[in-house]
Amino acid sequence: MEKPAHILVATDLSSHAGRAETRAAMLAQSLGAGELILMHVVPRLPLEAFTGILERTPLETEQKLLDAAYAELKARAHRLGAKHGIATGTAVRIGRPHVEIAEEAEALDAGLVVVGGYGAHLVRELFLGATAEKILRKSRRPVLVVKEEPLSPYKRLLVPVDFSASSGHALDWAQAVAGKAEVTVAHVYEAPYESTLRYASVEEKVLEGYQAAAREQAQDALRAFLGPRRAAGTDFLQRLLHGHPAAGIRELAEEMRPDLIVMGKHGQSEMEELLLGSVTKHVLFETHCDLLVAMAK
Repeated sequence: MEKPAHILVATDLSSHAGRAETRAAMLAQSLGAGELILMHVVPRLPLEAFTGILERTPLETEQKLLDAAYAELKARAHRLGAKHGIATGTAVRIGRPHVEIAEEAEALDAGLVVVGGYGAHLVRELFLGATAEKILRKSRRPVLVVKEEPLSPYKRLLVPVDFSASSGHALDWAQAVAGKAEVTVAHVYEAPYESTLRYASVEEKVLEGYQAAAREQAQDALRAFLGPRRAAGTDFLQRLLHGHPAAGIRELAEEMRPDLIVMGKHGQSEMEELLLGSVTKHVLFETHCDLLVAMAK
C-alpha cells in the first residue's frame, strides 16, 4: 500500500479529541505520511448563539471563533509535530462537521481520516446521531474511529472479512498499520435459509449436513481469499464462526480483546452501500476498541 500523502484528523478541541490526534500522529509517523492535518469545524448553530452571548456582529463573532480555533490547532499541531517528528498543518471550516470533514478529505486527497469516538457533546450526539457514524456514511476515504487511549502501537488486530473488495482493502490497511501486532482474520458465515429450514421442521441430521457443507464452503473461500498474501510470505491467524456476522464479530471482540478492528464499509450487497452497512454500524457502537473502516477502491 502506498504511503498516504495526507492524514486528516478531525478534532472538536476537547480532551477526548486528544486521543484521535495522538493516534493519528503515531500512524502518520509509522506509515510515513507526508503531512498530518488537524481540522476543526465550527458548527453554524453555536456560531449563531455566540453572536448574541458575545454581543458582537455575526462577522466579528465568526472571526473571533475562527482565530481562537486556528490558534489552538496550531499549538496542538506544533506539539504533535515536535513529539513524533512529522510535518503538520491545520484547517478550519464553518458548517456541518461531517460534511465539511468529508469535503476537506476529498480536497486533500487524504489517505486516511481519523476521528474520535466520543466528542465534547455526548448527550447532543445521542439525539442528533454520532458524528463518527455520520462521517463514516459521508466519507469516501478510509476512516479510523479512535475510542481508546493511544498508549502504544496497536498490538492485536481483528479483521472480519466477507471476501468483498472492501474486505481486501481492509486487509491491506491491517497489514500497513500492524507493525509487529498479531493479526486475526475472521469470517462469520450463515448457512443460507437455515432458519427457514428449521421452521419447516427439517430433520436435525439433514440440517447438520447442510451446516457442514456451508462451513466447508466458507473454509474454501477464506483459504482462497488469503492465498495470494500467504504466497507472498504473509501469514495470519484465522477464525471461522457460524452465526450472524454482527453478533459473531462482537463475541470475537469480547474474547480476543483487540485494540483495533479493521473492516470494510460495504458488504457484498448493494443495500449495504445505502445504509453504511448494518454489520459495520453494529461493530461501531457495540465494541470498545478502535475501528478502521476501509472503502473499496
